[in-house]
Amino acid sequence: MTLPAVRHDLTSLPARDSGRQDDSQNHRTYETGSAHRKHLNGLWGVDADALAVIEWNEDETAEWIEDANPVQLFHGRTVEPQPAEEPADRQEPLPNGVDGILEHIAAMAAGYSSGLKWNEEDKLKADMMNRPDRWVPITVEQVRAKCRALGMRPDDVDTVAGFLQRRKEGRRFNVQSSYRTFRFN
Repeated sequence: MTLPAVRHDLTSLPARDSGRQDDSQNHRTYETGSAHRKHLNGLWGVDADALAVIEWNEDETAEWIEDANPVQLFHGRTVEPQPAEEPADRQEPLPNGVDGILEHIAAMAAGYSSGLKWNEEDKLKADMMNRPDRWVPITVEQVRAKCRALGMRPDDVDTVAGFLQRRKEGRRFNVQSSYRTFRFN
């Protein structure tokens, strides 16, 4: 059976300057990374037997491969997905109920074909603002590792980790009025 061609032209993406965020794509760029990373995340779950990605930014592509853990096809060899091996400090439960929050967020995102929905994002953002003490000891990398371990889509991993990064930088969120006072128990 011949499969239809799936073409993703990543060569038209702007080069990313180190130290400067490219906000030209959309408002979620900051939360999910550069345009290149966003395009790679868009490939998650594509119904194709194979997919070729031509690197534009080697560092981001390597990070995406680590996050998505796809089967990699090279000339003459195939690299199977790697089993998740987290350092010992990432295997321990995250404090202050953050493990349970991320498990809830992952379960909700898994229930939707397109991933995390705005209302779940708003709940998470509200909790980060209303309970900053809960999130202080948690690192962005711990959140990223936990989200990966929970099997979240790469785009959702970037979104959740991006929220924590923004809070660590002292930024605030715009949350819908119905969720402004929300706190996870």
